Amino acid sequence: MQHHQNRLKIFKYNAILSALFFLISTVYLSGKIPQYSFSQYTISQMSYFLNNSQLSFFNLLFFIKFFLDLSFTSYVFKRFQLKFFNPTSIVWLMAVLSFGLIGFFPENRFPIFHWIIAGGIFLFWTISEHTLARITRSEGFLYFSNNLILVQLIIMVLFFAFNQINAIFEIIYFLLVFLWQIIFISRYLK
Repeated sequence: MQHHQNRLKIFKYNAILSALFFLISTVYLSGKIPQYSFSQYTISQMSYFLNNSQLSFFNLLFFIKFFLDLSFTSYVFKRFQLKFFNPTSIVWLMAVLSFGLIGFFPENRFPIFHWIIAGGIFLFWTISEHTLARITRSEGFLYFSNNLILVQLIIMVLFFAFNQINAIFEIIYFLLVFLWQIIFISRYLK
């Protein structure tokens, strides 16, 4: 049993690894594309400027992030003894699965499906912050999470209001999620 617990503990930090891997890889790839700009395009819109081999690599980034997040999800489910059909589990799985699914629907080929899935990512990740904070039974963390969600929603509204949905917006949003994950992992996954 102890050996199994130690193997699962490896997955504890995969959410942090996946975020760092994805952000660093997309920044690196964007540097290879002279006509791409973080202020003009979303990360997904980078697909318009990629050749086939670069596009395959780009889509692979989404799958790698998905698998790292899925292994982290497995750890969280075991740690908090969450059932598969629990509302918290479903919301979290939808967030993780939508990120993996978006790799199958690059924006340059499937713009409508892509935007529906992207909207799902933001919706489910944001809701999962609240639902996962609730399972910690920490009033302070729930309060922090709800305030962070409010900040994320304000940022979304501002970027939409000024028609500036771009990679800068996405990076700001995901850095806020990253901050939340670091606190969640360091304080509640001991």
